[in-house]
Amino acid sequence: MDRNSLKELLKKQKNTRNFSHISTRSGERIRPDIIRSNLLTTKEQASALNYNTLKTIVDLRIGEEGGGSKNSAYPDAHIDHLPIAFGNLDLKKISEWLMMGEVEKIDSFIESGYRTFSSDFKHEVRSFFSLLLNKDNLPMAFHCSAGKDRTGLLAALFLLALGVLKDDVINDYMETNNRIDAREMAEKANEYFRSTLSVKLLYPERSMQAFETIFLVKQSWIEIFMEETNERFGSVESYLKEEIGLDIEMLKKIYLLK
Repeated sequence: MDRNSLKELLKKQKNTRNFSHISTRSGERIRPDIIRSNLLTTKEQASALNYNTLKTIVDLRIGEEGGGSKNSAYPDAHIDHLPIAFGNLDLKKISEWLMMGEVEKIDSFIESGYRTFSSDFKHEVRSFFSLLLNKDNLPMAFHCSAGKDRTGLLAALFLLALGVLKDDVINDYMETNNRIDAREMAEKANEYFRSTLSVKLLYPERSMQAFETIFLVKQSWIEIFMEETNERFGSVESYLKEEIGLDIEMLKKIYLLK
């Protein structure tokens, strides 16, 4: 599937939200002007959260996805491009697996990306938190394409750094499944392959399952990410402090409301 077709599928999804409804283990709430999202293509996405303008947009997409380009919906926002090739992202290979209905390979590819994320993308994680620690960057949104994997993992690290309970972090991550209609996305992608590309899918039902896997999130994936980070670095907190160099107390001072 080409970039423009995928973009058309993704931009209608409603995976834009902030963290203001989430409390830390000690009861503080999170300020509302830090936003996670899928593709930011309309003003309505942030204005629904009472923000008509954004100062900063952190774009996690690689160049092949259109990452780093000017955002027409928010032309005055500064774009910080932090491309993350999640799981050594290879769109051509993924398209082949989708057409062949390789559900297990798709699942394994995504799981592997979660397993190695904290090691593979230290520079990007460090840059992300550096942006967060500058209050002048707010209101800020960070996004990838679907707003589920790369965005979901950075959101999880942000929440864990603030002292949000693990179960609440997982709940925020899993909320994506309520906001992206994976079945509808799979059906549209399937139709694109059949009509636009004139591709005959050898195993149509398995291809549908593979498409759905691409567009949903699984609790096992985020748990693998946390477990691997704990195993490799002692804890998520140790990872953030020692590997990323994050000033956690400063982050809390900026983002937590009493």
